[in-house]
Order: sequence, then C-alpha cells, then structure tokens
Amino acid sequence: MVAALSRTTRKRALSLAKESVSTTPVRTAAVNAAKPKTIRKGKQEGSAHVRSTPWASIKLPRTELDLATTLKCGQSFRWQREHRELDSGQISLPSYSCVLGNRLWRLQETEDGFQYRTFRPSPTAAGALEQEELEKQQKEHMKQDEEFLRDYFQLDVPLTELYIKWSNADANFKAKAPLFPGVRILRQDPVENLICFICSSNNNISRISQMATKLCQEYGYPITIPPEAPGESPKTFYGFPTMDALAQDGVEETLRGLGFGYRAKYIANTARMINDMENGEEWLMGLRKLPHEEAHNALLTLQGVGPKVADCVCLMSLDKHGSIPVDTHVWQIAVRDYQFRFEGKVPKTISSAVYKAVGKHFIGLFGEYSGWASSVLFAADLRVIEGRVKEEPGSSAVKVKEEVIEETTISSTITVVKEEEAEEFRGLIISKKEVEEQETGIVSKSMKEVKLEDPTDQPSVASVHTSRRQSKRRKGS
Repeated sequence: MVAALSRTTRKRALSLAKESVSTTPVRTAAVNAAKPKTIRKGKQEGSAHVRSTPWASIKLPRTELDLATTLKCGQSFRWQREHRELDSGQISLPSYSCVLGNRLWRLQETEDGFQYRTFRPSPTAAGALEQEELEKQQKEHMKQDEEFLRDYFQLDVPLTELYIKWSNADANFKAKAPLFPGVRILRQDPVENLICFICSSNNNISRISQMATKLCQEYGYPITIPPEAPGESPKTFYGFPTMDALAQDGVEETLRGLGFGYRAKYIANTARMINDMENGEEWLMGLRKLPHEEAHNALLTLQGVGPKVADCVCLMSLDKHGSIPVDTHVWQIAVRDYQFRFEGKVPKTISSAVYKAVGKHFIGLFGEYSGWASSVLFAADLRVIEGRVKEEPGSSAVKVKEEVIEETTISSTITVVKEEEAEEFRGLIISKKEVEEQETGIVSKSMKEVKLEDPTDQPSVASVHTSRRQSKRRKGS
C-alpha cells in the first residue's frame, strides 16, 4: 500500500514539512506541541498532576468569531459544550472543552469575545517548585496558549472584510450572513482531521462526534482535572490518538466492536500506511506546502479518502482556503440557491465532473477564500447549531438566547478590522431580511434521489438483496 504514494511527492512533502517547522514555528504551533509517547498495548495512563493557567481573554467582535457556530458546525467533532449555573441563578453562556496540543482547553464566550484557560499534565506537583520558577512556567504557558489560539482560529484572517466582500459579490450570501457572522475555518491537526473525516462517510455530525470520542477514550492520552466548583467530581478528558497508536495490531477489530463498521478498516489501514513511512506524520504536515491539486491527489491515495474527505482535510488542516468540499448539503445549496445545472439538468449523482463543476462555481463567485464562504452557507443550511438558532413554527425568524457571563481576569485585545468596515458589517446585521428557502419540485425530487459517487460508500445488505430479486424477476419475465 505504501507504494501507492508517489515517492517524489512523499520526499517533496517531507522536505517542505521540515522547512516549515524550522521557519514558521508559530503557524505550526497547533500541531507541533509535544504529545506523550504512545503505549503500544493497552490504554495510556495519565499524569498524576496537572497545572492550570488563570483565565485569560481575547477581545474581538462576534463578526470576527462566533465561537458556538465555528466549533459545532461540522469542522471539529470533539469540543464538548456545557452551561453552568452562576451564583446569581442565571445560566452562563456556553463553555467548550477539548484536549488539543497535550493540554485541556476551556473556552467560554463573553459579551466581547471569549475567555480561556488550560490544564497541562505535569510530572511534579505545583508545590514542589519554587514560586519564582512556577510563575516563570505559567507565564511561558500563557504565551504558548495565546499563540496556539491565534493559529487554531486563524485570527490573522480579516473575516469581517471577507464577509463584506462576499456580500457585495452575492445576494444570497448577503441575506444569510447576518444570521451566521464570525464563522471561521479552524486550522486543525491533520492527523485528527483526516481520521475524523474518514469517519464521516455516510454519517452525520452527531455520530461522527461519538466515534471521535470512542477513538480518544480507547487510544488517546487522558488528562484528569480536579473539581472546579463545590459538589463537582474530577473529570477526565482524552486527547486524539497518534498515528502510532492507531497503527498497532488489533485496531480494526476493536473499532468494529465499537460500532465503526467498514470505517474501522479504513482507519487502521491508513494509520499503518502513514506510520510505515519514514516520518509519516511529517509527510502529512508537509502537504501544507504543496499546491492544492498535489496535496489533494496525495490524500486520495489513502484508504477511505474520496474527493470530499480530501477537500475537507485540505481546507481545515492544510491551508488550502479555496477548497470546496462538496457533499449533499453543498450540492443542494448550489442547485436550490444558485440554480446550478450540469449540462442543462439537475444531476442525480455527484460524479467527478459534477463535483469539480460545483467547486468551480463557488471559487468563481467568492475567490481565494471560497472554502471559508461556502462553510458559512453550509452552517446556514444546517439551520440549527446546537440549539443556538431556533426556527419557530410558521416563521423564519431566528432567535438567540440571551445569557450572561462572569468577568474575566486577564485580557489581551486583538484589533482585527478597521472601524469603518465593522460599521459597514453592523449595518448589514441591522438591515437583515428574513431568508426564505424556495425549493422547486424538481430540486426536492432530485434531492431524494441524489447519490454521492464515493469509493467509500458501502451498499447495504438489504439493497443488494432487493437488486437480486429484481434481477430474477426480469429474467423470469
């Protein structure tokens, strides 16, 4: 299987990965944080001690980052959302937890941005260090944390400017964007992103999230944190497994037992394929430096990776901002909202030619960051993002629950847009109109029949039996 990968492509990607690590340390911070050495057999053991940082905050308008939508719109599948009851009896704005870069992250929305803190495993208890050394370590950790978040959320991308540009170019985007501001593309670890989207074949966000959780609990490294409030118990969270952990013997059988189905084979084989390379994870990272088409084609050599999965990884991990992952949601948007036709008809299958044509349409419309723009339309098409957006019966009005949050303790301000641009976008929000979805009979009928041409699709036993019965009837007639 390893031979299926182009030797030239492997060498070039690996070379560029090493160059990237040495020349751009901040931009690779989100994936280069040290992970514990994998235990080949059995589950990993967590550290007996953890060290936490105080709450810090990043201030930026919601037009630059909507935390709720960005974290829960089908990009990442491991952020756990929860609400807390405040001393006042009110319910807090949601908080999100996830282990990334060998530390547990706590993120919480605020009225003017979000606050965050981290918990790191430590070989020694905090009391074993001198106060001066402890403060020095904490200061360095907080610096690393802010760099990580800037990289992970790609805060250098001027999102409000882009929303204005896309709104001026497209009336449909202009109508929907005010309801879904601040949707950013995450810059994720390619290992996690690749494996999670292999799980996405014939699946939904809820089930993919469940599979990601099972993967982490079975093969990831645990971080247990002490109670954060009276009456609470210690909680354990898990990081995403390394390729080495997923390449060990017995992974396919274990994942099948956990309900992964045919995806278990793809995950195990792809992990072994990459792990058997020299510096396999660096090869994967090196795809960031290759042109989109080369990176896309390299991913297609992996088991369980079709065009859509490859484009998801390109967009959300490999810095290919113009990648357009075309699934049935995006196809429906193209047909319904943009009257997309292929050779004069609404296509019944998303063939390779149709897939490329849909992507080309959005790239022509939105330009270099077309993948980001299409993700906003995708989020809008999901209609409900974890209960934040609710459509009342008989109405297209969108309501947002008003909630409160306690003050943060440490703050750093990020200036991301010019004042006049922010004002212009606020004008779009104030003047927003209700979005009406008009689906013609032909589009609705075609959506029921649409099928993705994906090599990872597996026919059900029932469909095979039905096909055989129909075949026998034809022969008998």
